[in-house]
Amino acid sequence: MKEFDERSASVDELWEYCLEEYKNKNPLIQILLDNFFKKIEKIVSFLGNNLKILEVGCGAGESSRRIAAMLNTQHFEVSEFDERYVKKLKEINFPFRITQESVYALKRDGNEFDCVLLLEVLEHLDNVHLALMELFRVSRKYVVISIPNDPLWRILNMMRFKYLKYFGNTPGHINHWSKRGFKRLISKYGKVLEIYTPVPWIVVLAEKK
Repeated sequence: MKEFDERSASVDELWEYCLEEYKNKNPLIQILLDNFFKKIEKIVSFLGNNLKILEVGCGAGESSRRIAAMLNTQHFEVSEFDERYVKKLKEINFPFRITQESVYALKRDGNEFDCVLLLEVLEHLDNVHLALMELFRVSRKYVVISIPNDPLWRILNMMRFKYLKYFGNTPGHINHWSKRGFKRLISKYGKVLEIYTPVPWIVVLAEKK
């Protein structure tokens, strides 16, 4: 089977690739996703109302829709670097304001949002430290970040016979952390308030120093 080339993919091909796991009919996959978003919902409920929340790197917007369903009176908007996603989201009348911008150079003022989320993005980035500096610069108080929990992520991939030639590593994942290593990294930028491990992810809630 030919490996998916994200860079050369059309808008529709990229869209379907991004939503592949969400549409997976395997009940175990759906249970894992539900458990992941339950942790996100726990964090959102902790944040309180009347806040400004930004999700960076929203992709096809599925996580954004799920987060929005958890909100009450909070202001919520999203951003994405890849113009193919931005174009598609605008075409389908995505219900939230979307800005095309890089996580390395967010078009935002310092302390503009009460909470900034980055879900399943950091493992793809060449410059993790610049991205983290930007997230904490834009946030007034909280930053929420999720990543794959390695090596568990790779082990589970191999158990379902995926990415065997990469020893279970998902193509495009260039950074890898354990729970302890990730907590140590985030602690350089903010105070880690909570760290959750819904299989097979790590989710950190950090407070700006």
